[in-house]
Order: sequence, then structure tokens, then C-alpha cells
Amino acid sequence: MLPHRRGSSGYGDVRARPSGAFYAEMRLGLGMFDTAHEGARAYDATALRLWRPRREMNFPEVATRELAQKLAPPRLVTDEDRHDNRRRERRLSITEMDEEAMAVWGQRFPEDVVNKREFYTQRRVERWAERAAYHEDMHTRKAAALFNIELKEASTWDSDDERWIVAFIPTSEWEEDTTES
Repeated sequence: MLPHRRGSSGYGDVRARPSGAFYAEMRLGLGMFDTAHEGARAYDATALRLWRPRREMNFPEVATRELAQKLAPPRLVTDEDRHDNRRRERRLSITEMDEEAMAVWGQRFPEDVVNKREFYTQRRVERWAERAAYHEDMHTRKAAALFNIELKEASTWDSDDERWIVAFIPTSEWEEDTTES
């Protein structure tokens, strides 16, 4: 099936420029192309990405977005792509400056590099000790909780029973409560 013939280029939304290049557009500029055919392929790939109806396509026989992308010229560059690229370049520049500054600092103050390594080694050991103590505490608490559950299940006393109060409340507190009454 032949593409829809529209305009001076023979394709929809592809315009011929005085320089001889062809410009494809779709609400946003798709860029400059050497031939009208390339511009039409780029237009169709973008139209499919934007879920445009097939009747607006220059090549309606292209069945999928993936196939349209493969047939289109190299990746389209949008203003959003340019903005993202500038942001990434700034971040990369800052990172490179930081790495350079750290290299200069390491050359000027080698004793600080050694101190830094010792500091992080010591910190790693301290964190390991804290984690070990935390895990030991958790194991102790769990064992105590399991012991108390087993003790309660094995007990024949009811929680309202006075013998329970005498057994689990320290004697000095229990004596104070009984003398006040």
C-alpha cells in the first residue's frame, strides 16, 4: 500500500525546506531529515508512541510500535531529552570535580587518608559490636518470653488467684499494698 500523499513532500506533516531538507512535525518538532521518506518514518514512529489513529499514519501497513521504531531514523531528540542530558552533564561535571578535589586532597594530606581508613575501620568494628549486642539482647528477650509463656501454661494458678500475686510481685511491694488497706 502506498503512503498517503499530502503536501509538497508527498507525506503528511512533512514539509520541504528551502535548503532541500525536509522537516517533520507533530505538535513538537521531530527534527531535520535528509529525505521526506525518513521524516515520514519518524512521524509515524512518534504518532504510534502517542497512540494516534492509523488513518493519520503515512505508512498504515506498519503493524506495531516496535516495527515503526526500527524503520524510523535514529532516535528522535526532544526538548525533554535535551533537558535531561544537560542535567546529567551537570551532575557528571560535579562528580568529576569532586573526584579531582579528593585526589588532590589525598596527595596533599596522605596522613588524613590513613586516618580516614582507620576511622572507618574502627566504625565498622563498633557497628558490628552494636549489632551483635542487639542480636544477643533480642535472643535473650525471646528466650525470656518463651520461658514466661511455658511457665504460664504449666501453672495451675488463675491470674486472679492471690498466690499468683505473691509469687510474681516482689514481697516489699505486696506488703505495702496489704498494710495500706
